[in-house]
Amino acid sequence: MLYILVPGLALWMFGCAYAGYFRRFKLFLGIVLVGMALNATWMILGLDAKLLSPPALAAHAGALIYAICAFVAGWLAGRIMRRFRDSRVEPS
Repeated sequence: MLYILVPGLALWMFGCAYAGYFRRFKLFLGIVLVGMALNATWMILGLDAKLLSPPALAAHAGALIYAICAFVAGWLAGRIMRRFRDSRVEPS
């Protein structure tokens, strides 16, 4: 199961970073909602946890923080790349 969860988290974070890189906030919200729904489904079906128990809420908060950090990292990388391209010297 770990071989599915870790690449899934990496793919989810890449999607959040992609949305941040291209400044697509609606895409980010969609990715976060789908990821949180899958996380809740995994906790309910796979771990037999109650959705509003303190450990489950902590897991949701951690996943949300991962998503926000990936989005901000993508946004920062996109901003740096756009500024770098704008500062390029063109031959005259």
